[in-house]
Amino acid sequence: MESAPLSSGRQGPGARPPLVVVFNKRALGARALGRSGMAEGLRELGITHEIVDAEGPEGARAAATAAAEAGYVAVAAGGDGTALDVANGLLAAGTPDPTMGLVPLGTGNDLARALGRVGVGLRQALDALAEFEVRPIDVPQVKGGEYFLNVLGVGFDAEVARRRSTHRIRWPGYFPGVAKTILDYRPQDYRLTWPEGGREGTALMIAVMNGICEGGGFRLAPHASLEDGLLDIYWIDRISLWQFARYVWAVRWGTHERLPVVQRWQMSRFTVESDSLIRYHLDGEYRELAAGEPLDVVVHPRRLRVIV
Repeated sequence: MESAPLSSGRQGPGARPPLVVVFNKRALGARALGRSGMAEGLRELGITHEIVDAEGPEGARAAATAAAEAGYVAVAAGGDGTALDVANGLLAAGTPDPTMGLVPLGTGNDLARALGRVGVGLRQALDALAEFEVRPIDVPQVKGGEYFLNVLGVGFDAEVARRRSTHRIRWPGYFPGVAKTILDYRPQDYRLTWPEGGREGTALMIAVMNGICEGGGFRLAPHASLEDGLLDIYWIDRISLWQFARYVWAVRWGTHERLPVVQRWQMSRFTVESDSLIRYHLDGEYRELAAGEPLDVVVHPRRLRVIV
């Protein structure tokens, strides 16, 4: 079944629910694959499904909410931003045991890297949907509002995300944006606090990691776990352009924790404050807060089931 009304999603006990594939046709991999290629792969595996074309973030969230309320499983077919929207839509439905699938078709696919079994290939992802093994993962939430799955970034990487979102042509990957931004980026002062302590000063960035990678494979948190109830927080001090050029490959391969400009903590809740505008991103999607408004984050352990 490639197309069916959402209201028919309720199944008997033990039955596997059909899938609603929320397809982002603007994702890098989706442009290469095409909608028909996705449908063909699902049909070959005999997966009962419906494909919904995502019309922007709100459309993706609405489709995921409707799928959950009808007893379907929503599958994010796109990049990390599509996964963010589908997860928020699922969790907004308030149904028990929300379950999400993932077909990584984006530029970075960092959530897929953290999940491992799904990988970054179409065939692995479709095979996972057919086998339907699920893994509960932690879901962090910002200020009682949006959820994210892989990373929240404050400072430098948020500025990279902002420039990507406002650029007429998306850079083919994360690194070109990094190279362009570091030339004129001005780090700012932050206060990072949590129940057991705090840190304040000037930071290039604060990376809040649930998964292991961001930016298309930069291993910022090589020891992070999606199911330990904790976030890995990295504070990176202001550095010179020369230091950046020297250290960036250490971040790429996950050997940066021994650098003197890097501090790491693990925690389940924290707050970031600044006397200036706080620029941040959620799984690569740019957000901002007014000066003086706190950025509060809390982890909901094992809140979402993901097909792996």
